[in-house]
Formats: sequence, structure tokens, C-alpha cells
Amino acid sequence: MAARKSSKKKHTPAVRYLRYELTNSSTAGVETSHYIDLARDLSAVNRRLYRQGRDYHVKRVTIVSSNTEGSGNRISLGTIPDSWTARNAWHRGFKTWTEMNKVATDQISGDISGTWSDFKVHLTTDSRVAYNAGNFLIPKDNGGNNVDFGEWRMSQLVSPDGTTSADPFELHMLGTHTGSPAAPGSWTSVGLVKSYAESRATVSTEDPSVPSEASDDPLVNVFDYGTAIDEVVDNLQSQNDYPPYQQDVYPGETGNMPKPLVVQDTTLEFGKATVGGFNAICGLIEIESKSAFESDVYSVLVELAPGNYRGIKAEMI
Repeated sequence: MAARKSSKKKHTPAVRYLRYELTNSSTAGVETSHYIDLARDLSAVNRRLYRQGRDYHVKRVTIVSSNTEGSGNRISLGTIPDSWTARNAWHRGFKTWTEMNKVATDQISGDISGTWSDFKVHLTTDSRVAYNAGNFLIPKDNGGNNVDFGEWRMSQLVSPDGTTSADPFELHMLGTHTGSPAAPGSWTSVGLVKSYAESRATVSTEDPSVPSEASDDPLVNVFDYGTAIDEVVDNLQSQNDYPPYQQDVYPGETGNMPKPLVVQDTTLEFGKATVGGFNAICGLIEIESKSAFESDVYSVLVELAPGNYRGIKAEMI
């Protein structure tokens, strides 16, 4: 009799623990920013591509200070807000990038894109500067040795707008555009949430639009035995007819929370702290930290949740 096949899905092995070391400011009590790209780091330690366009689930993060005391030591972790505006902004950028590549290669026979081609964006303009300067955190082993990276190039859009040649620029999720709008063809990096907000139709300024004489209408005043009806109608006309959010500036762009949102915040007691899980869109994380000790080194251990995406829990955006 043939052996019965197990219906249990085979587990995909994956390195889910990423340890980093960050060095605090050389001036005690000054906060500094540090950045992580989970997709890049998982790709390097697991020797296979983990696409950035996913919502990565972090199970927990453990932080240990090189000093034994914890007084004044603080750390927060921030990510792209998990909002419909941020997700739609990412999808719009991805669609534009895909269409640009399709149009450019329309007359070419076969697919010439790289085997590991992937749509990659920065978190903010600050993280873009840090990345290009080689200042992102790097996974380390127990001996403090860094993982070796392969190629991880951020995506570019190329526009002919206002220039006789081409204007290539990178993309970031949060904050304002960088470059010079006054000089066509001079963009450096474009904020996807800001671009989405500037291109999208929105609600009218006042909804509903009611004639100013509504409270004086004869039929409205049939039951007006005093001034109460007029006051009720006036209230209906004048209250809550504007949206409960900033109409013209979306959260995540210039002037309206342009930095990552804090998803975990803690202080180190006796030199150690552990925070719970959170999700990180695109696997991009900003860590802000400060210590009462100058140049204090924090060991940061990030544990990814297990799942069906090559052993990691990371749904498509």
C-alpha cells in the first residue's frame, strides 16, 4: 500500500533574526536617527531576493546598551504609516515605474530587465541621504562581523519634462520633493505621498453646499413656534460641513507629519528593553535613539515573524 502524503505544508527555512549595532551621539542626551531596510538585509543573509514592496511583520525588537545603567536611554521605532494614502501612493509610483519600463522596451524583443529587478524606494529624504552615504545599519553576526551585500540599487524614474535630455530622480515615501521646481529637469527625489496628493481629485471645499437663506424658507418655518428651528437649521448649515482632516495636505507630506510614525517607544531599564511587534511597509524603519552616555552602542535584535513569503510574514502592499 502506497504511503500517504502529508498534507502539511513544508516549512521554508529563513533567517528571521537580524542584529544591528548603532552608535549614539558623541554628545550625551542628543538624539540621532538610524535606518534599516529589512528587504535588503533579508536578501543578503538568506541569499535570495526579498522584494521591498511588501508589508513586513516584525515580531519583537530587543535593545541592549553597552552600559549597565539605563537612566536617560531612549529609543523609538518609526515606519511608513499603514494608511490608504500611503499604500495608494506606493502603488501609483510602482505603476508609473512599470509603465515607464514597458514603454521604453516596447520595441525590444525579449525581457532585458535584470533577474533581480525590483521597485525600491527610500523612506524619507533623510534616509535617502544616509543610504547614499553608506550609513544604513548592517546585520552583524555574534562576532560583530557584517554581512556582505550584493547589488541593491534604488529605483529611478526618468522624465523629459522641461529638459532637452532626461531628468532621472529617485523616490521616497514621506516628506517633500528634493531638487528645484524652478529649474525644470532638476528633481533629485520625489515624495510619493506628496505627489499622490498633488495629483488626486478630492472633496469639495464645503459639503453640502447649502443656500444661505435656507433657514428663512417658508416651509422650513412651518413648525417654527419660536427661534429654535432657525437655530437648529443654522447649526446644520454651519457645523461639520468641512472634512475632519486637512483637505489639501495629506499626512506623510510636507507640513503634515512628514516623518515616519512611531510604532514602538521605550526606555532602557538596566541597559535592556524589549518591544512588541509591528508592521513595516516596504520593510523600512527609522530608529531614533539617545543615551545619557556619549557614543553609547546599542545592540538591536529584530525578529521577523514567520510566514509564507519565503519563510517570512510579509504580505503584498
